[in-house]
Amino acid sequence: MKTQKTGNAFRNLNLANLVGKLLILFSFGELIAQTWSGTIQYDKPTIDYQVKLVESENQTNAFFTSIDMNAYEIPCQQTILKNDTLKFYVVSDYYTYEYQFVKQDKKFKGNLKIYSNETEQLLNSFETKLNKTEPSHQDKIEKEDFTFESNGLKLNGTLWKPMVSVQKGLLFATSSQGNDRNGTNAEAYYFASLGYTVFNYDKRGTGKSKGDWQTATIEELCSDDMNAIKFFSKISSLPLSDIGIKGSSQGGIKIPYILSKMPELGFGISISCPDGTLLESDLNYWKNINYNNIGRDNIVQALKVQKAGYDYLARNISYEKLEALKNENSSENWLEYVWIPERDIPKDYKLNFNGLPYFEKITQPVLVIQGLADEVIPLDSYKTIEKEIAKSKSTNYRIVALENTTHSMTYLNAEFPYFQILSSDYLPAVSDWLNEIQNK
Repeated sequence: MKTQKTGNAFRNLNLANLVGKLLILFSFGELIAQTWSGTIQYDKPTIDYQVKLVESENQTNAFFTSIDMNAYEIPCQQTILKNDTLKFYVVSDYYTYEYQFVKQDKKFKGNLKIYSNETEQLLNSFETKLNKTEPSHQDKIEKEDFTFESNGLKLNGTLWKPMVSVQKGLLFATSSQGNDRNGTNAEAYYFASLGYTVFNYDKRGTGKSKGDWQTATIEELCSDDMNAIKFFSKISSLPLSDIGIKGSSQGGIKIPYILSKMPELGFGISISCPDGTLLESDLNYWKNINYNNIGRDNIVQALKVQKAGYDYLARNISYEKLEALKNENSSENWLEYVWIPERDIPKDYKLNFNGLPYFEKITQPVLVIQGLADEVIPLDSYKTIEKEIAKSKSTNYRIVALENTTHSMTYLNAEFPYFQILSSDYLPAVSDWLNEIQNK
């Protein structure tokens, strides 16, 4: 048992030294893989990335991968590979990244320019160069898509098979909202590169999977996860005892439930898990983002009204009670920040789910990680969860609290906001723990 509170133990991440790997596939009669590594000097930290270029007769397609940015094979735009020049764009919600290189002395030299999507203004630029390196076995991961059945629904997933396996498996439990497996592809690639056989899949009603996630209960979604685990065990030939599960946010709250229902499983990893209901987390997030607008004197009453809105969504109160509370406060200026659902809105029973009691029932090793800059879940959630696990029969658990880390495990430097980067402590904390339990 161990509680850790970490800052920048593995490397400082103020987003400075930007180191890149480019996996470039050229077509000269047949496809030849070439790997290029590069650096962009800014301050001290580094970001690793890969770009896969695939040439056809008429065009070149590029795909951007960065574990640090939680991105896997994101399609690039306006890719040009001609003579000794390479140019492509990567577009995020707020920024456009222009990469441009010229080949000199068997190296690519060039720059990265960052533009604002809103104003199209050039915000910053960096000199960079690329050096050729040979790909290792970690780059050779076989992917295969599968369809399996769960509760009468056809669900789609991907099996990630490493070239050199540690004979352990990891399945990603689905998370909140309409997110498909693409959200876990970068981590699937990361853990597969460490030798883990990995399976991730589209939640019901997302991606290529059938069904409706909005009307499903947490228990039904957990049932899908458990059916996925059994299917994963079958196609990978790994026993359940060698398979672990990992989930974040709503996925994290499902981890103790699944572990308690499937004691044969090897381990669990719960990221950004609240110590109460999902409704309480939603309310906590609403308070954090609206506190400055509403003010200290009014926040308690405003929270009461907003909670009523969520309670109606969860079918805990009647619409008449919600309307009465809204009308009592109709003259308040802060009411504009309160979300009041329509009467006929589809109800969401998932809001009432609380995973905390299931931590006491687990027997397997479990890792819990929370970011201390998380605005969604209550700040002391990890402390409450640790107390519950201490009551369980799990003899190998660890609680990790990461400084300057958000709900999505990202670290954002206010002085250099151009990338949302995973906390430099996050994935090493997971891999170190996995190595520890594997060697016991």
